[in-house]
Amino acid sequence: MHIPVLLNEVLEIFNPNSGENYIDATLGEGGHTKEILKRIAPMGRVLGMDWDRQSLEHFKKDIEFEGKERIVTMCGNYAELEKYVEESGIRNIKGVLFDLGWSSIQLGTVRGLSFNENTEELDMRFEGVGESAKDVVNRYKEEDIANIIYEYGGERYSRRIAKAIVETRRKKKIETVGELVEILVQVLPRRYEGGRIHPATRTFQALRIYVNHELENIEKGLRAALAVLDEGGKIIVISFHSLEDRMVKNFFREEAKKGTLTILTKKPLCATREEIVINNRARSAKLRAAQIL
Repeated sequence: MHIPVLLNEVLEIFNPNSGENYIDATLGEGGHTKEILKRIAPMGRVLGMDWDRQSLEHFKKDIEFEGKERIVTMCGNYAELEKYVEESGIRNIKGVLFDLGWSSIQLGTVRGLSFNENTEELDMRFEGVGESAKDVVNRYKEEDIANIIYEYGGERYSRRIAKAIVETRRKKKIETVGELVEILVQVLPRRYEGGRIHPATRTFQALRIYVNHELENIEKGLRAALAVLDEGGKIIVISFHSLEDRMVKNFFREEAKKGTLTILTKKPLCATREEIVINNRARSAKLRAAQIL
């Protein structure tokens, strides 16, 4: 069963009331949206967006839930939020939610995301357009690969990894998840990060963020949220790694200096121990919120 992360905190900050309209820019399995719909009944509406068409179709097939007729679903990237709001016809928006985590459905539909699927093609593209992770590891210069892995993954062994990738591809093109994982396991220390995470974790994160332009899309989405929200409207962002959280924090700080918003969370909100026991996915979640002035 899907359990939405930091649900109580989201509802407390939004404080949704009857007749208000909201945007869930990362609908996924709809956990947050279903609870918001209950509170904005009988007339309030939600624009539910998702970049992944299969996730959206899965949501639409869900059994009936309260307020299902009051949600407009659209397949699209939140970087183009303004366009989808215009097409939806929903106005007077009181809140925009970004949950930046990847759902189990998405992990199962995007090729190459899971380093446990050894035979999968090393793709990682969310929409299947542009350069794939396979293109990066087989075509990029060693220095560029190292920079990507360090900048987007925070991997201190990035140069060692890049060197091993280039040496391997001279003999044979790197095609699958398993082939890249094998390189990483061989080149990284046996007790990598004290055994807390898999050796492939940071490199896979870096490649995924890079090929999907995730950080650029987050900034575009936040700027679009500023444009579509009513005065007094709120933005909530739930992130799952430090790069995302830092970007959101800096964006809110810069906009606060301009006088466009006020920050509602001086420090990010994290899941309680009780929530982590129930939902392990919440352990790395950080929530930041701001209100439009």
